[in-house]
Amino acid sequence: MAKIVVVGVNHAGTSAIRTLLSQNKDHEVVAFDRNDNISFLGCGIALSVSGIVKNVNDLFYSNCNELETLGAQVHMHTEVTNIDTDNKTVTAHDINNGNEMTVPYDKLIYAAGSWPVDFNVKNSDLENIYICKLFQHAATLIEKANEPGIDSVAIIGAGYIGIELAEAYHLKGKKVTLIDLQDRVVPAYFDAEFSDRLQADIRRTGINLLLGTRVTGYSAGENGRVKQVVTDHGSFDADLVIQCVGFKPNTALLEGADKLANGALVVDSRMQTSIPDVYAIGDTVATYHAATGSHRHVALATNAVKGGVVAASQINGLDSVQLPSIVGTNAICVFDNMLASTGLSEEAARAEGMDVLSSFYVDNDRPEFMEDVEEVGVKLVFERETLRLVGAQVGSYGKTPHTECIFYLSLAIQKGLTLTELAMTDVYFLPHFNKPFNFVISAILQALGLTYMK
Repeated sequence: MAKIVVVGVNHAGTSAIRTLLSQNKDHEVVAFDRNDNISFLGCGIALSVSGIVKNVNDLFYSNCNELETLGAQVHMHTEVTNIDTDNKTVTAHDINNGNEMTVPYDKLIYAAGSWPVDFNVKNSDLENIYICKLFQHAATLIEKANEPGIDSVAIIGAGYIGIELAEAYHLKGKKVTLIDLQDRVVPAYFDAEFSDRLQADIRRTGINLLLGTRVTGYSAGENGRVKQVVTDHGSFDADLVIQCVGFKPNTALLEGADKLANGALVVDSRMQTSIPDVYAIGDTVATYHAATGSHRHVALATNAVKGGVVAASQINGLDSVQLPSIVGTNAICVFDNMLASTGLSEEAARAEGMDVLSSFYVDNDRPEFMEDVEEVGVKLVFERETLRLVGAQVGSYGKTPHTECIFYLSLAIQKGLTLTELAMTDVYFLPHFNKPFNFVISAILQALGLTYMK
């Protein structure tokens, strides 16, 4: 039996605790989290704001009682203040009563997550300026969506969260301004072939999309509330502001560990840090990225839960359970754009110094004789010399989602497959579902100079 301390009990920590005690009920597991709830699916916040999700409490998939029933000791609303990795102890402070405790460990699983980047501009302390991360934030943003007098909403940051919230408040009838310093929306995941169309669809709704625009501060209205967002391209009305400019991993408690420049903890395929007996999972870590061949910080819930399973399985002696690589597979469904990407965009690959080419192909999903057909686009990014696939993007623009083909493209990147190898994947053809050369295979053939598909 081992004594295991888990720091952080959201997606990664919950996954680790469940796995630890499902595989071995004899462990003593002590967990700490500074929040008062666990397992909240933040990806559903915008759905709750818009009213698609009727009850925000449905976005929880676990709770303390479940983990305690498994055998864990869970200390909520308790902040870890110190980790002594030499003496293998964790010191924590109970926020409710001020009590302090120091707990020894045999193994430590660090899952402290991330926090929104501090966006410190003039008058950022005005009322009705919020961030978006926790259940508490979701409750406030839902309340504000239905509050009289909240007519105009400004979203700072046109990444996934920002775009989803912009759509949500638009659906609630608000006048929405979406602002980003970058020249394109979601540039980390999609190239212009997809982002240009998404931007046009955002603007078509009447949302004021301001790209290449820097926020310099806020102006005050009545009772200390925000009135306008001030930018280098003018000022814009905002009764409510939501700042979504990125996240930073919470890793200050592990000073001696190997980290990336942004603070993310470098881990191996077993989720072990450079500190003996310390595992790290979730938004705190940088994992080996199959496309780049280096460690990257990719903060996704999918990676978090897998990391939790791996760390727990390693502690339980199941060495075959590892996470050799990730490729950052992700998706978004907004403004009638169903988009998915994996690996590197063409722009990101070039920024990494990679010599790449790309193939962008747009086609109907089924033979035209089926009459009811829908448009799908795919982009493949590959190394010029080796044809190794390093990135893929899919856009599905009908009622039928076709984004799940990204799964086998992500596996291809993880396994280092080339376009010629990928072209020989044993896929089916049936007119009800696709064409003899579907849009992925057609993009591959186009890249190989075979353009007779149509």
